[in-house]
Amino acid sequence: MDDFRSQCRRQLRRSLDNRIKYGFFRNYKPVEDDEPVRVFEKIADYRKWADENLPRYLGYKLIKPIADE
Repeated sequence: MDDFRSQCRRQLRRSLDNRIKYGFFRNYKPVEDDEPVRVFEKIADYRKWADENLPRYLGYKLIKPIADE
Protein backbone atom coordinates (compact mmCIF):
# COMPACT_ATOMS: atom_id res chain seq x y z
CA MET A 1 0.00 0.00 0.00
CA ASP A 2 2.90 2.36 0.69
CA ASP A 3 4.21 1.80 -2.83
CA PHE A 4 0.78 2.59 -4.27
CA ARG A 5 0.58 5.83 -2.26
CA SER A 6 4.03 6.92 -3.41
CA GLN A 7 3.04 6.22 -7.05
CA CYS A 8 -0.07 8.38 -6.58
CA ARG A 9 2.01 11.23 -5.11
CA ARG A 10 4.45 11.03 -8.06
CA GLN A 11 1.59 11.15 -10.54
CA LEU A 12 0.05 14.19 -8.85
CA ARG A 13 3.36 16.05 -9.22
CA ARG A 14 3.16 15.68 -13.02
CA SER A 15 1.75 18.56 -15.05
CA LEU A 16 -1.85 18.27 -16.21
CA ASP A 17 -0.64 18.00 -19.83
CA ASN A 18 1.55 15.01 -18.97
CA ARG A 19 -1.18 13.32 -16.94
CA ILE A 20 -3.55 13.60 -19.90
CA LYS A 21 -0.86 12.55 -22.39
CA TYR A 22 0.11 9.40 -20.49
CA GLY A 23 -3.27 8.65 -18.88
CA PHE A 24 -4.99 7.35 -22.02
CA PHE A 25 -4.06 4.83 -24.67
CA ARG A 26 -5.51 3.81 -28.00
CA ASN A 27 -6.61 0.20 -28.11
CA TYR A 28 -7.57 -1.27 -31.48
CA LYS A 29 -10.94 -3.02 -31.42
CA PRO A 30 -11.34 -5.47 -34.30
CA VAL A 31 -14.31 -4.89 -36.62
CA GLU A 32 -15.50 -1.83 -34.68
CA ASP A 33 -12.45 0.27 -35.66
CA ASP A 34 -12.25 -0.98 -39.25
CA GLU A 35 -14.74 1.61 -40.56
CA PRO A 36 -14.57 5.33 -39.71
CA VAL A 37 -18.35 5.65 -39.17
CA ARG A 38 -21.39 3.40 -38.92
CA VAL A 39 -24.95 4.69 -38.79
CA PHE A 40 -27.96 2.72 -37.58
CA GLU A 41 -31.63 3.67 -37.73
CA LYS A 42 -32.40 2.25 -34.32
CA ILE A 43 -30.41 1.14 -31.30
CA ALA A 44 -31.89 -2.32 -31.86
CA ASP A 45 -30.19 -2.38 -35.29
CA TYR A 46 -26.86 -1.51 -33.68
CA ARG A 47 -27.28 -4.15 -30.99
CA LYS A 48 -28.10 -6.81 -33.59
CA TRP A 49 -25.07 -5.80 -35.70
CA ALA A 50 -22.78 -5.81 -32.65
CA ASP A 51 -24.07 -9.21 -31.52
CA GLU A 52 -23.43 -10.73 -34.95
CA ASN A 53 -20.11 -9.04 -35.79
CA LEU A 54 -18.07 -8.06 -32.74
CA PRO A 55 -15.83 -10.46 -30.80
CA ARG A 56 -17.39 -11.66 -27.56
CA TYR A 57 -14.47 -10.39 -25.44
CA LEU A 58 -15.43 -6.78 -26.28
CA GLY A 59 -18.61 -7.33 -24.26
CA TYR A 60 -21.21 -6.52 -26.92
CA LYS A 61 -23.10 -9.81 -26.97
CA LEU A 62 -26.80 -9.82 -26.25
CA ILE A 63 -27.97 -11.85 -23.31
CA LYS A 64 -30.40 -14.48 -24.48
CA PRO A 65 -33.37 -15.15 -22.20
CA ILE A 66 -33.53 -18.59 -20.61
CA ALA A 67 -36.46 -20.59 -21.95
CA ASP A 68 -39.08 -21.53 -19.35
CA GLU A 69 -39.06 -25.20 -18.56
